[in-house]
Amino acid sequence: MTDRWEEKIFRMAEQEQIVMPRKMSDRIENVLCKLEHMGQYTGEYAEGDIEDQYVQERKGRRHAPKEGKAVRFRMNWKKSIVLAAALVMLVSATAAASVGALRERMEAMNREKIEQYFAQIYANRVGHDNYNRPYLATEKERMKELRGSYESQTLFPDGELTMIDRAEDYKGRGVAFLGNTATFFFPEKEMSDEELLQIIDFMYKRDYSLQKMNEMIQEGEARMPDFEEEIQATEEEILNTDAVYEPAQALTIPYTGELELDLTIAAGRNEIFLAGFNAVHRMKTGSSESELFFDDFGAETRILAMCQDKNGDLYLALWQWADGNDPESNRLALWVVDAQGELLRKIDMAQYLSPEKQGYTRRMALDDDYLYLSVAGLENQKKNQECEILVLDREGNYVSRIAPDEYELNSLGGLGLGRDGRVYTQIEKFYDPDEPDRGMGIASLDGEKGELGDIYFDIMPEGTIMIDIIAPGAESDFVFWGYDGIFAYDPGDEKAEMILPAYEAPCSWEGARYCALPDGRILFASASEYRSEETPLGKRFYAVPEKTCFYYVPGVRAE
Repeated sequence: MTDRWEEKIFRMAEQEQIVMPRKMSDRIENVLCKLEHMGQYTGEYAEGDIEDQYVQERKGRRHAPKEGKAVRFRMNWKKSIVLAAALVMLVSATAAASVGALRERMEAMNREKIEQYFAQIYANRVGHDNYNRPYLATEKERMKELRGSYESQTLFPDGELTMIDRAEDYKGRGVAFLGNTATFFFPEKEMSDEELLQIIDFMYKRDYSLQKMNEMIQEGEARMPDFEEEIQATEEEILNTDAVYEPAQALTIPYTGELELDLTIAAGRNEIFLAGFNAVHRMKTGSSESELFFDDFGAETRILAMCQDKNGDLYLALWQWADGNDPESNRLALWVVDAQGELLRKIDMAQYLSPEKQGYTRRMALDDDYLYLSVAGLENQKKNQECEILVLDREGNYVSRIAPDEYELNSLGGLGLGRDGRVYTQIEKFYDPDEPDRGMGIASLDGEKGELGDIYFDIMPEGTIMIDIIAPGAESDFVFWGYDGIFAYDPGDEKAEMILPAYEAPCSWEGARYCALPDGRILFASASEYRSEETPLGKRFYAVPEKTCFYYVPGVRAE
């Protein structure tokens, strides 16, 4: 939810010159501490999106291990607690309530209405707001002005936006909201002041309801909703046929295996590899069960990335802890396991890394000749690059490094094969405060020369944040997973085409593990519940197997 109550209240307090009392900050601190000890966590673990140590370091959010027992929690509980922790500043809502009419408007909502808003947040499987189209520039300007009038001049809408149950229920008139994917639907034409005010009003009521319900839950006056997302599994008559291999066939398969998923999944040849702590499982395409593939690591191990070559050998980028009790002793390693699950070789990564850094990778890809790894922490890495692409041969010998001067690479921005068999990566302009539009595209990699090859730039629709897992599509040269949806692209097209918006996805978008299948489908592994436990290496989160489901999404353009 991008418009948080604390931001609104501070803005209003500034206008009214309200002094925030010291006891308010003390209460906030107290609540945050209570929530942490209850096993509820803030946005660092949004929807089970468990961030690795490197990302936590970059964001300044590393945590010291604490003593405690393992706990289980629903990912959707986080959604209510996250904002509640910050929104308990609605002590500040009460502090700012002296603005009168707005407070009365919020408090006029009956309990049924408050619970309705709260249930929408709790059931939301996305974790952030989505939009069927971006705001127009003129709408943004008017929205800013209207928000000020809403807060300080009691300019309220005459009506309310429409709540819908399915995306197809929106008929293009007025503004509407789809709760389970937190999606706002706007008309194609520029919105009126009334429609913009309805959006502002909705956001205020939603945030107020979140705060109010959490207060009642803490006081024992209300209970968390008993919500369980219903999963419509694919019929057995489809799963028992070759239809599971059809590029246009969507599948929903509840997991019946035993592995507690961690960071990554990867596609092989008609098989899927699943990573847990200290273990890799293998699962046939279309299956619901997995079997142990490899676990002979000899030390505490976390698998960061995987890819399989044409011979069936599986390349594993992983962290291992030299001292099993010291979180600072981890090191990046690269192992190769054959198709039978036997260790072939270990590739020494220390020779390529800066001694001051542990090294990190989340993306790797193979072409006919070379292995490409997107690595942060390389020796003499360019200061303006978040990562560089290290190119090795199959034995782990150095071939080249790719770090273009004119484009920025992203450690989470994807590596993958195009239909032409070459490896591609995401590129964008370096950040310039005077030019916020950075553009985004893809480029092929010339491993032998250590440079970019063909470049397709500024191909993503406006507002796209990131693209990933570049793959050949069944009906297009490329399919991308993006923060905003799934896209298809052919060289020569002006822009990539969104073929599945995030709000129409069958599962959680941000929290899911995902990979691209050779047939162009995108595979998601999503868990609705996680358990956590304290270890000498810090808090660990495990996807509960019986709450995990696999979703095969066709990467084809809609008719």
